[in-house]
Amino acid sequence: MEDIVQLPASGEVLDIFGQSPRLSRLYTQLCFCFPIPEDTPGVRKEVVDLLRCGLHSFTSKFPWVAGQVVRDDGLFKIVRLGEVPQLTIQEHGARMKTYRELRQGGFPFSSLDEKEIASRRTLPERLDEPAPVLALQITFVDGGVLLTFSAQHNCMDMAGQCQVIHLFAKACRGEYFMDEELRTGCIERRNIIPLLESTPEYARSAAHDAPNETIHDEVLNAGPQEEGTWSYFLFSAASLTSLKALAIHNIDSGFVSTDDTVSAFVWKHVTLARRARVHSTGVKSTFERQVNVRKHLNIPSTYTGNAVHKLSTTATVEDLVCLPLGHIASRLRSSLEPDATLGHQAREAATALHREVYSQQHDDTMVNRPKVSSLNIKMSSWAKEKCYEFDFGGVLQKPEAVRRPNFEGWEGLAYFMPRRLDGEIAVALNLRNDDLERLRLDEEFGKYGRYVG
Repeated sequence: MEDIVQLPASGEVLDIFGQSPRLSRLYTQLCFCFPIPEDTPGVRKEVVDLLRCGLHSFTSKFPWVAGQVVRDDGLFKIVRLGEVPQLTIQEHGARMKTYRELRQGGFPFSSLDEKEIASRRTLPERLDEPAPVLALQITFVDGGVLLTFSAQHNCMDMAGQCQVIHLFAKACRGEYFMDEELRTGCIERRNIIPLLESTPEYARSAAHDAPNETIHDEVLNAGPQEEGTWSYFLFSAASLTSLKALAIHNIDSGFVSTDDTVSAFVWKHVTLARRARVHSTGVKSTFERQVNVRKHLNIPSTYTGNAVHKLSTTATVEDLVCLPLGHIASRLRSSLEPDATLGHQAREAATALHREVYSQQHDDTMVNRPKVSSLNIKMSSWAKEKCYEFDFGGVLQKPEAVRRPNFEGWEGLAYFMPRRLDGEIAVALNLRNDDLERLRLDEEFGKYGRYVG
């Protein structure tokens, strides 16, 4: 019989990036879509049994996934909650489409609502309930199953969440964990992010993370504040290859990645759609990227905690509209280089947050999260996560689609979904309705990105 690992009775303090109050009770969901043969007797029970067995095996080695996040003496930590993470089982409702309809529609946001397919909402509804580290929901629809993982954001970023799901899938297949997986999956978090010595760089870090400049009403014809609408645009492998070739053709030298290229393309064309609301010259837009800095901080790539750093690139609306795609992609790439600078910036940010946390100077409201400016984009790319390779075994095997479910509109947010095995990337955008309509009418954008809603 294998040894069962126990979570310390005193709990486990999270890493410094996980100490941000803005992440408190915030959940990130990822939905894995699988077809199942409904004509096979007992197939739904087989799915449930497979996942329940996997949860017990998984939690026996990584007990913190069954815990909850609390704040104790000013620090966020994981403490015990249950034996295994919560598993909710939901039969399809009358409003849910069949799996065949989901597939035909491209697995759109409009058919994948967190209220129906996730056991935890993205934004907190109540502050007096436990905040479990991880919660799962199985939603059966005619011809398929939707498996949604909701992860508490103080505990893990998307790279960490996907490593957790990878380990869980391995447990579902009944495989043993490697020593390195066990080590990094239960590594001590509190001091894993290397800090800087006490220097004046604190002030520079605070200035670097300051809110974006205010855009006054006379510059934007904003009208009443709207709740954004989520939409998916599908970029095939051929479209991505063509876009990157176009970007490289526009620059004399230097490297740009596919992520740089798609980011630049989205930034350029969303700005074109928003330009109708701009009344003045010189107005600026900022593209903010959440960058995985594990390799820059000598942290294992399989670390299951938080290790992302925000990088911002700013340009005028005129430049974004007029400059070639490659020039914008190069500007985004330059913010990532050199590696040593990026690692130092991440350490500056971590050190500044550490000082705030331990001096009790940070914002304690938790729910007071700023919205993205109506000309900016805040993007997280999950394209490198190998979710389509995760094999859950049994009747499930590998997912056909991986999506973030629909949640509360937050204008300016963008996500690149994990890259499909054939190279396709689904880009999630949240835009106000009039901007979305203009983007859908943009022939060049539609040439590369297919709207599915």
